Amino acid sequence: MIKRKLRGTGICFAIALAAIFFLMPANGDCLTRIAVGGNGVGGVYYLYSGALSQMINKYIPDVEATVEVCAGSSVEHIKRIQLGELQVGPAMNDSVFKSLQGIGQFKTPHDKIRTLFTMYPAVMQGAALASSGIRTFSDLVGKRVTFYTPGSGSYNMGMAVLDALGMDPKKINLQYLNMMEGVNAIRNGKLDVQFSGMAYPAPWIMDLSVTHKIVLISASDEELAKINEKYPYYMPSFIPGGTYTGVDKDAKMPGIWNSYIGSADLPDELAYQITKVVYEHIDDLKKAYKGAGWATPENTMKYGIAPLHPGAVKYYQEKKVEIPSRLMPK
Repeated sequence: MIKRKLRGTGICFAIALAAIFFLMPANGDCLTRIAVGGNGVGGVYYLYSGALSQMINKYIPDVEATVEVCAGSSVEHIKRIQLGELQVGPAMNDSVFKSLQGIGQFKTPHDKIRTLFTMYPAVMQGAALASSGIRTFSDLVGKRVTFYTPGSGSYNMGMAVLDALGMDPKKINLQYLNMMEGVNAIRNGKLDVQFSGMAYPAPWIMDLSVTHKIVLISASDEELAKINEKYPYYMPSFIPGGTYTGVDKDAKMPGIWNSYIGSADLPDELAYQITKVVYEHIDDLKKAYKGAGWATPENTMKYGIAPLHPGAVKYYQEKKVEIPSRLMPK
């Protein structure tokens, strides 16, 4: 929830209004606090949200952004934004799409989800030890595999891919681990493969490749076509060879765009300022994640799923960006 905290002296009182709480001193000087979804430590979302929070704190006066670790990743971010527990956060576009429709793990349409900007295209990445003998999706049968915890964007993507390929999850020994638990389990011989839907390089794979010789799971062109046919938002993509130590060949895998979303309850001016900060200080984001340059107004108009926040609309209109009707808030 948004909180405004006393800065300086003065008599203050609290006013509760919907899910937004303000603590306002008599002199009107106040600090607005917002909660930012950050997935789990070790992921790109955590790095990205951490950098963005620092930018908000640095460039937007009287606002304090704090990252919250959310083990459920995209789905948890969306649900908590709907509830008012978070104000902004990243999410994979498949989860955004399902939340608007009220399908999958979203029992009802989530009507408070708004787009600020699109972030970058993510790729489903699966890593195993080279000694495992695992190279393809068909090799997963009977193996110990994690797509993270149920409800996360990576888990949903993993289940969708298995479904598109006609693979029965019951024939895979699924483990429900968070990112760091998974990579440690691979090191300790207690897990065979970990998958994540995120931008490359994935910090956890980089970490694993430092201590062990690894391989990346790769899909065939036929498998990618099947996945895309059933789930059009999963596009054929790949992880370039050389991204990780010891992996020289490209690994073909399904990919998807990510969006940075905010609550419809986020004040328009604050949503405007956050959107402006991202584009006008994009180099700050690149220091945390070099692929942050994918965040452009053009990519937002092309790949955005949820309607834009009115505050974001104000920024895009100032920049003379043509906004498609499907992204205009109603």
